[in-house]
Amino acid sequence: MSPEQFGMESEMIHTACYRGFISTYEITDDGLYLKEFTIKEKDENYLPIDGVLPKKEDYLATYEKLNHHVDFTGKIRLAKDFIQDLYIHMGYQKASAFETVLDISFENGKVVEINERSKEIEKKREEFKKRYESGDMFETTEEAFSLDMDLE
Repeated sequence: MSPEQFGMESEMIHTACYRGFISTYEITDDGLYLKEFTIKEKDENYLPIDGVLPKKEDYLATYEKLNHHVDFTGKIRLAKDFIQDLYIHMGYQKASAFETVLDISFENGKVVEINERSKEIEKKREEFKKRYESGDMFETTEEAFSLDMDLE
């Protein structure tokens, strides 16, 4: 979800959140739902989302207890059990830095497939470690911040 879908325009919260909003989702048997939405709205024009008004704090507003169905078609990767020794201080942590990795495919907000990738990722971890230890982690900054799920 993006603020524009709710008639709002975000601006940077801080250097760790350039896009200006944070979304919390829940996946259930019924689908994908936006549950909480925090935003720094450019003009402080905080509009209701599904009738819910936000709680305002300083320069942010948080919409709580949402149950907004997200009509998403695509894939989301979930990972847990982070391996601290594989922490990278720039960009996104790669799947190979986690013990457990799931790819969940959606069609119109409904789960259509769950693919357990932990064993496959474990095999890629050795290659990742070699790159990491060589100091040649990323060829470009773009790769470090890429959301391409094929990059490991």
